[in-house]
Amino acid sequence: MTRRDLLLARVAASAVFFGNGFGIGTWAAQLPRFKVSLGLSDGQLSLGLLAFSLGAVALMPVIGWAVAVVGSRTMTIVAAFAFAGALLLPGLAPNLSLFVAAALLAGACNGTMDIAMNTNATVVERAWGAAIMSSFHAFFSLGGLAGAGVSGLLIALDVGIVPTLAISCLGMALVFLLAAFWTLGERERMGEGQGFAWPRGAVILLAVLAMFCFMVEGAIVDWSAIYLQTVTGASLEAAVTGFAAFSLTMTVCRFMGDFVVRHLGRVRTLQLGGLLSAFGLALAMLVPYPLPSAIGFAIVGIGLANAVPVLFSTAGQMKDVPPSVGVAMVATLGYGGLLLGPPLIGFGGELFGLRAMLGLLIVFAFIIIILSQRALQRSTVQFS
Repeated sequence: MTRRDLLLARVAASAVFFGNGFGIGTWAAQLPRFKVSLGLSDGQLSLGLLAFSLGAVALMPVIGWAVAVVGSRTMTIVAAFAFAGALLLPGLAPNLSLFVAAALLAGACNGTMDIAMNTNATVVERAWGAAIMSSFHAFFSLGGLAGAGVSGLLIALDVGIVPTLAISCLGMALVFLLAAFWTLGERERMGEGQGFAWPRGAVILLAVLAMFCFMVEGAIVDWSAIYLQTVTGASLEAAVTGFAAFSLTMTVCRFMGDFVVRHLGRVRTLQLGGLLSAFGLALAMLVPYPLPSAIGFAIVGIGLANAVPVLFSTAGQMKDVPPSVGVAMVATLGYGGLLLGPPLIGFGGELFGLRAMLGLLIVFAFIIIILSQRALQRSTVQFS
């Protein structure tokens, strides 16, 4: 393989991550419109959010095996186009039941794509010969920003839900089509210990930290737009600014992630990230107006940007634990947090209000601060 081929493979993988993030940004930006068009309460909308997350998590062990059989390139391309098509379905749902079913299918396609594209990114990273995974996740965040931005623009132009989703899905499919020509092809074989594993031993604290990070991130992704609309009184087109601000700061900080961790160290990166997240959430909670709340969500993006990459990197340096097993353990509980976070905020919002539920997220942020040093010192070989 020539250097040019390898560079094209990296660009293709980055494009796939961008397209996936674009789809998630589109989904998040349309949630307030789904809520209004179907007349859903916060609790009913939470059923759709739960279905999307459950669909993503439920198939992950099976998809890991499937990627090993057919190869990461094939599975990435198939899953990408499936996700682009499935994302249109929630907009076509005429009632809550079909909305939940459509969300479940879209989530399953997204979960399949998540496993496949991360596996393919690992293949590209290994061929590249240097750590470049953070850049792929930065392109995912950039895609989320772009997806929310395009949706906000189409909403401002008074484009309906279905046409908005159709335009976005068509754009995603075009990106995936171009990426397919240069996606690196390599058949992966799963070794013993790979896949999902229940956390145990010293890795438990790392997995718990990942769970809380994913719970906060998932809550911001799925509820920031609705919070701005229903609590702060923002318009539908302005409601997407919270998620857009969150995605923007997370994108920028992920591109700077290696520099930050190298100068602050892993423990301080996590602790500072938890502190910033708590401050941003408190700002949105205590000053419930569109601009301060959007700024608060942007600060949360700064705080969370490098937390999960640090935890996954640390899991790969566990004492007496193979790297793949350590990462799988953290991923298991981490994705569990992503599954539980948004519905927890929704059902809690039904009882106490969305504004009050930000207080629970602040507690999660302080747990990250408190556990960081103990978790990393007990569990890692090195901190550089």
